[in-house]
Amino acid sequence: MTTVVRIDPAESAVFSEFYDAYRRSFNREFDQPYTAVELAIDMVPDDYNSTVAVLARDSEGVVVGGAWAELPLKDNLTFAYGEVFVVPEQRRHGHGSVLVEALADACAGAGRSTLLCEGAWGVDDQEAPAKQFAEQAGFTLEIMDAHRELLLPAKLPALVIDSAYEIRSWRGACPDELIDGYADVRRLMVQEAPSGDAGLENEHWDAARVRSEEAKWEKSGRVPQVSVAIAGDGSVVGHTQLIFPRDSVEVYQWDTLVLSSHRGHGLGLALKVFTMHEAADLLDGRRRIHTYNAASNQHMIAVNETMGFRQVAWLAEYIRTI
Repeated sequence: MTTVVRIDPAESAVFSEFYDAYRRSFNREFDQPYTAVELAIDMVPDDYNSTVAVLARDSEGVVVGGAWAELPLKDNLTFAYGEVFVVPEQRRHGHGSVLVEALADACAGAGRSTLLCEGAWGVDDQEAPAKQFAEQAGFTLEIMDAHRELLLPAKLPALVIDSAYEIRSWRGACPDELIDGYADVRRLMVQEAPSGDAGLENEHWDAARVRSEEAKWEKSGRVPQVSVAIAGDGSVVGHTQLIFPRDSVEVYQWDTLVLSSHRGHGLGLALKVFTMHEAADLLDGRRRIHTYNAASNQHMIAVNETMGFRQVAWLAEYIRTI
């Protein structure tokens, strides 16, 4: 029998149990889990997101898994972005199914009608238990993303910047004079990149949210190296983010976007190469960079492969009406 209860992640003892189960459940070789500090900070509600979380125990009271969902508060108000985990030795005992239903109920109670979760598996995994579990739990595939990694140190292609553009980079806080343009590019990610047919809308981004994100990054020990492409009229037309978690050998290439009206000038590749040059000291001693993009995004795939990234896994985005 599985017992599931709602939890407050801010309670340290409960979060410790929650994180311990999450950490033990994360046994895939092609990625690493969040640190306890990262996850704790990410789950703190703010003006832009709230969180629901549940913890599962077996009949003897032993923690067997958990789940949480992020609920956006400024956009996509019918969506919840969830994660479900079960410790390896307790899988295939029905705990995951109970957790999914508990998470769906909690999200529905918060006024959400669509639960979006991800499943990951190695690029050569023919069985893909995550895929089987998602389908059995009533989810349908929304979009496939490819997970690629670049082993470090890496030999980079030459940096070529179209003379009609400038690239600027910063570490930590975005310069005040760029923040509005940077926020606007962040806002356009959904409409400018493949995102499936679920009906996601552009996220709310403004200067205040950029500052809120930067504050969270600092608290969680993440060091960002961010670069933007600037057109001749001074407008920000593209960006990329390299994120360096503290006390880790991993690096994460998060959002990369060039506005459609400025594509064809090599800006995607230039942004990534420029950012790696700017972050050379942070890259020293790190093992690999992870990046994710829609499997249909052939342009970004070509950019990543030119840099030396190679696919190691699939990341499937699944949706379920709740």
